[in-house]
Amino acid sequence: MNDSFLPTEYTEQRIDRRTHILAMLLFIVVMAAVFTAFLWKRNEWKQVELVRQDVETRYQAAGEKVNHLMELKEAQQATVRRAELAAALVEKVPRSILLAELINNMPPGLGLHELTLDSTRLIAPKETASATGRKPRSDTRTAKANEPPEPPRYHTRLALTGFAPTDVHVSEFLSALNDHPLLVDVNLVSSQETVSEDRTVREFKLTASLQPMADVRSLGGNHVGLIGFQVGDGDLP
Repeated sequence: MNDSFLPTEYTEQRIDRRTHILAMLLFIVVMAAVFTAFLWKRNEWKQVELVRQDVETRYQAAGEKVNHLMELKEAQQATVRRAELAAALVEKVPRSILLAELINNMPPGLGLHELTLDSTRLIAPKETASATGRKPRSDTRTAKANEPPEPPRYHTRLALTGFAPTDVHVSEFLSALNDHPLLVDVNLVSSQETVSEDRTVREFKLTASLQPMADVRSLGGNHVGLIGFQVGDGDLP
């Protein structure tokens, strides 16, 4: 039973009006929340974009620094290579100093008949098609052609023939040469007894090799001032 004196249609219209107003208010609240979230997200995107641009700027600056360092490194390597090529043309162990070192290490009574030096230029191994089973690529050949030449390296062997009163003198000389910083692979080839000028002496022959990186500057003293001869045929590297 309805106690209201208002018409039923009017009551229903009031209820519908309130419902519409509440729905509109709810829609406005939802749209305001969505718009606020959009603005907040857009602000975050701007911050992310600023960070990305800052990282990209620093990355480009770091790339420029790396390229500059690589150029400096290449220039340094080229300078070192030119210095090595120039140093290879200088005789690091003059024959006069080598002969003086041999004489200084001789025990009393020992002498030399003959001293022979033989220098052989070492050749670096090259890659061949048979080693890899494939033909070398054109870009690899071009890169190798643009590389600076390798400094020449030599392997120098000495052959000495001399005489001594006894085998003890020969052993002392051999031991002194084995301990010498410029020589390696010192070997006694032969030692036999002979008669010279009505005296019995030991005639010996030994061989040795010069250190690959031999340099008279390692001996100290006044040897450094004597360096300056250019390499020629038969000279020491």
